[in-house]
Amino acid sequence: MSDTTGATTKSTLASQAQSANVFQGKVPRLLLFLCVVCGVSVMLVALMLGEHLANVAITGREELIGDDLVASIDRILDSVSSRRRTELAALAGKSCRQARASLAELQTQLRYVRAVALVSDGHLYCSSALGPIDVPLLAYPFSTGGGDRIGLLAQTRYQPGAPVLVMFDRTAAGAGVLSIVEGDYLADALAHGVRYGAQTAAMSVTGAGLLNDHGTFLPAAAPQATYTTRVASRARPFAILVSSSGAFISGMHWKYRLAGLAIGLLIDSLNAAVYLLAFAPRRLLLNAVRQALRREEFHVVYQPIIETTSREPVGVEALLRWHHPKWGAISPASFIAEVESSEMLAPVTEFVLRTAVAEMSRRPPAIPLRIAVNVAPGDLERKGFVAQVESVSDGLPPGVSLVLELTERFLLGESVRTAITFKTLRAKGVSFAIDDFGTHHSNLELLGRFQFDFVKIDRQFVNQANAGGADLISGIVSVAKHFGLQVIAEGVETEAQHQALLAAGVPFAQGYLYQRPVRAEQLASPTT
Repeated sequence: MSDTTGATTKSTLASQAQSANVFQGKVPRLLLFLCVVCGVSVMLVALMLGEHLANVAITGREELIGDDLVASIDRILDSVSSRRRTELAALAGKSCRQARASLAELQTQLRYVRAVALVSDGHLYCSSALGPIDVPLLAYPFSTGGGDRIGLLAQTRYQPGAPVLVMFDRTAAGAGVLSIVEGDYLADALAHGVRYGAQTAAMSVTGAGLLNDHGTFLPAAAPQATYTTRVASRARPFAILVSSSGAFISGMHWKYRLAGLAIGLLIDSLNAAVYLLAFAPRRLLLNAVRQALRREEFHVVYQPIIETTSREPVGVEALLRWHHPKWGAISPASFIAEVESSEMLAPVTEFVLRTAVAEMSRRPPAIPLRIAVNVAPGDLERKGFVAQVESVSDGLPPGVSLVLELTERFLLGESVRTAITFKTLRAKGVSFAIDDFGTHHSNLELLGRFQFDFVKIDRQFVNQANAGGADLISGIVSVAKHFGLQVIAEGVETEAQHQALLAAGVPFAQGYLYQRPVRAEQLASPTT
């Protein structure tokens, strides 16, 4: 019996041991399965989040383009509806014989307008271009929305195939003034949206149809292309329709998909370590910049800006340089971008401003007339910048002025604080230059929003000045003159480039041809 009991006990223990082994073998596989399920779930959520963020980014970009186009077209229509409004309203109701000469003269003073017509008893009876006419006002499909009465037409009977926008200013019952705006101006404004990255852009007027960036008119009843974003004007019954290009959409989706995958992969026990490793170089760099300021490792060099006709210096551009005791000369490109997005921006900018003013104030009073200093977009946004510049500017000797240079990307980041800073410093005698003009998203409308004093042509255009690019430079000079700006060409390296710039009417230039950037004490002996 004891033998039987012992055998049974051994059998039971063996069975329990086998069950424990099976359970212990299943636990790792269960944990692995749970980890795989969790990992797949995280990846799916990350990818879904990436798709969502991509759609948000695409929509945000389209809305930004749409807002800019709405503002541009509103400015065109504001000009049409406000210029000579009183004089035109006074003509409504007069006979065409009495009003025609004055009407034609007033029309020549209106921008964007092909013709102006007087309306009485619901009929157009006098045109600035054609004289007496008889066209019912009902022939124009005006929008039924609020604001100005506007409409789109594929053409007029007097100029087939050329779309126009019509605006009616009512002065009395059945009477008023009708303006005909060239569709080409609107199409040109819409084309700016395409250059910003949109595939298509169009202006839609409720109940009247739409005009696209190619200048093609589509009536309201016609099948229309699908636009993903609609931005309505608050002033008038029209909207801008925008669609991004396939390449941009694909690029944004891939970008955010990869970002989602990266987020999914980083959700593990090494997340904190990976994060620290990723950002340690930036912290080390900024700490090195902080130490360099304290140890006086930074210095400023100056490149003269000369008058092209006489080659006499009229100013200098101050450039920051870093000479590390161990690593030697460090290129600004390796640290400036990080400085601009950190708390080190204020002390670095102050160092350049104060050093340049102090060193140049010790020069002969006639040189330089202008001291140009590069500032970052973040400078104009931060508190204390205005006081910093005012303090430095107050220390300038008589006849010497301060010029702050900003890149074009600053224009796209316009804010209330930036505008106030800009206006305040200009009132204190500080001038402004737009640097690297033409290398980013150039928008001529933006040049009118800020009172710049100088436009600096980037060296990539100067390199082509004597190789077929002179017409482009001449065009930039013409645009600058239109806005009351003076032009400075950067990166001039050859005599042929100098002569081409001189022929194109560029008044000022800088580059290795005249002198490389040097210390303040070397400015008196420019290299040849």
